[in-house]
Amino acid sequence: MADLGGMADKAKEAAQDNPEKVDQAKDKIKDAVDGNKDDEQN
Repeated sequence: MADLGGMADKAKEAAQDNPEKVDQAKDKIKDAVDGNKDDEQN
């Protein structure tokens, strides 16, 4: 199984070093989630 704790630490470090990329990633995730909600409602 994946080491989720270590992965979270790496993600946190990357987020601190690249705040603009974090915002882009959040937007992509939000779009993906919103897209899935639209698909389920049809």
